[in-house]
Amino acid sequence: MIQQRRAVSVAFLAFGMVSGRFVPRLPAVKDHLHLTDGQVGDALLTFALGAVVGATVARFLLGSGARRFVRAGTPIMAAALVTLGLAANLPELVVLMLLNGLCAGVLDVLENAQGAELERLAARPMINGFHAFWSFGAVVGALVAGVAASFAIAPAAHFAAVAAVVAVASARFLRELPDTRSGAPRVAPPGAGRLWLTGPVVAVALVAVAGYVVVGGTADWSTLYLHDLSHVNVDGAAAGYGGFMLAAMLTRFRADRLTARTSTVIVARLGALLGAGGLALAIVFPALAGAAVGFALVGIGTAVILPLTFAASANLGASGTALAVVMSSGYAGSVAGPALIGNAADHFGLRVAMLIPVAGALAIALLAGNLRPAPQQTEASPAPARQARDRKG
Repeated sequence: MIQQRRAVSVAFLAFGMVSGRFVPRLPAVKDHLHLTDGQVGDALLTFALGAVVGATVARFLLGSGARRFVRAGTPIMAAALVTLGLAANLPELVVLMLLNGLCAGVLDVLENAQGAELERLAARPMINGFHAFWSFGAVVGALVAGVAASFAIAPAAHFAAVAAVVAVASARFLRELPDTRSGAPRVAPPGAGRLWLTGPVVAVALVAVAGYVVVGGTADWSTLYLHDLSHVNVDGAAAGYGGFMLAAMLTRFRADRLTARTSTVIVARLGALLGAGGLALAIVFPALAGAAVGFALVGIGTAVILPLTFAASANLGASGTALAVVMSSGYAGSVAGPALIGNAADHFGLRVAMLIPVAGALAIALLAGNLRPAPQQTEASPAPARQARDRKG
């Protein structure tokens, strides 16, 4: 268990390092290709579309075991991101964002399935800890990106160096990954075999949609917000993204203990309200101090939402369908969020556009009750758990 937990942590760490190196370089890519905010939003939208396809593909890959696909997919995604630095125009960037989204969607589902399986086996909250390593990787990636930007290193060279480090450093640890498979025997709630549009899956999917709008919208646009409205230089804006991810990382490393002492619903609801407050602060006070504190609060508040949502969906059945459906729905939020924010920014300004993730955070606070763990029983023998519920009723 210890070796497998370490391997999953390294997989999340590598995923975060790869993911964290692009967003801080968005201002440089935007300036190099002469893009508008709306065009940036469209490019981010295609990444999300690719991730939806990738999440769907991952559902079927789980049937063959997750280990080999995560081991192969980690260096492949690292290499794929290098191509974003080579894009010469918007159409090329859009195609390459689609490819990178596909890779990210596959890895996201498989790694969360592995993390949820270890959490079930340990019978205690662990999922936020795994996502903390993703955040740690994103912080490191953002800091490296800030240094690269300050020394005017081309994005392609920067991305290639990070890809090489990730591929080499992670290879040995990923050998110990659990070979999570769909259909593996375990406990699951009633109706686990009917997952496509059942109430619990739809409810958790709505939380995922809103979560991606808030987290993705803030992370994707924080650098441009600091650059355009707080008048911070490019490397300073990259550091702002790093601050957002640092706040998320520190929160996630402690969130599992807080969840164990309170409940999933309480932690998710408080996090959503804190995130809404942080966004409001950044909107009302766009100067560097207000925006930086606001985005840090968003990082603290929203850090727990997606991990808790993914764990809740993974526990809705053994086939992996619920997890894939929820994560695909979440990526739909990524599809809608960047496009809505970008187009709203073109028409009304970025400050007004950031009201969109505020609305998403408030929606999560209202829907958080759906993350409450369902009464558990084995798939083969539902009667004992049902009788226990009847006695409690």
